[in-house]
Amino acid sequence: MNEADARYLIVGAYAVIYHTEPRYTKDMDIWTDPARDNAAKVWDALVRFGAPLADLTPADLSDPDVVFQIGIEPNRVDILPAVEGLTFQEAWERRAIGTYEDQEIFVLDYESTLRAKKASGREQDLLDARRLEAIKKNPV
Repeated sequence: MNEADARYLIVGAYAVIYHTEPRYTKDMDIWTDPARDNAAKVWDALVRFGAPLADLTPADLSDPDVVFQIGIEPNRVDILPAVEGLTFQEAWERRAIGTYEDQEIFVLDYESTLRAKKASGREQDLLDARRLEAIKKNPV
C-alpha cells in the first residue's frame, strides 16, 4: 500500500494490539479510503502484491458493501471500504503512525478504535473495548 501511495489504516484486532497488548486474531483488517482515486491506488497495490482479483474491480473498492478478502484464517487480510461509526477522513487525520520492518504503517488512533469497537456491538469487539479502556486507566 505504501509503494502505491494508498491511504489505509490498520483497524480491528491489530489496532487494538497496537494500542494494548498481543492477542490472537484470525485476520488483519485494513480500512482503505473509499475515494475513487485512492481505490485505484489500492487496486494497484493489490495487483503488485499478486492478489487474486478475478471477481473484483477498482470500483468495488469504493463500494461500502464490498469486503475483499485475501487468504484464509488465521492468515487472512480483509480490505474494508468502511468502518461503522467512523469517516475515513477524520480517522486519517487522527491516525497513529508506527513502523514495521522499517516501513511506516498507519493505524487507527486509540479513540477511534475504541469508538469503532463499541459501535460494532459484537462480543469480541466489546471485550476489546474493555481492554482499551483498561489500558488507558492503567498504562503499561
